[in-house]
Amino acid sequence: MEKKTIVAILDEMGTLLELQGANPFKSRAFHNASRALEGVTEDLRELVETERLREVPGIGESISKIIADLVLTGKSKEYDDLRKAFPPGVPEMLRVQGLGPKKVKVLYEKMKITSLDELEAAAKANKLASLPGFGEKTEENILKVI
Repeated sequence: MEKKTIVAILDEMGTLLELQGANPFKSRAFHNASRALEGVTEDLRELVETERLREVPGIGESISKIIADLVLTGKSKEYDDLRKAFPPGVPEMLRVQGLGPKKVKVLYEKMKITSLDELEAAAKANKLASLPGFGEKTEENILKVI
């Protein structure tokens, strides 16, 4: 698997952990590891095979195992499990400008919104303004972006 793909997966895992309400340090660790991996110039497979991945600042034991799985097998059980914890449309909502993990978490948990279509319908029906952290302006922005 390419380095840029692994970097993106680690970053996504950090975001999915935020959506799950996991310990903020854990989600931050994935975001930091993603950035750290971006700066690595050595071949990832070589780092994994020579067990030097943990020498990269910001990459701890559990994240190094995930990276090793991705490098060697192209898969990670932890990543797959995190993705399965949410309907496919939930992470998609993060791509809407102005919606970060905290707001998407509120939409998913309080309104049971699981897709961009449901998000658009709720915004058109003015159902979002009453949510904590939302308002009429947020609804307008969501509709503009969608």
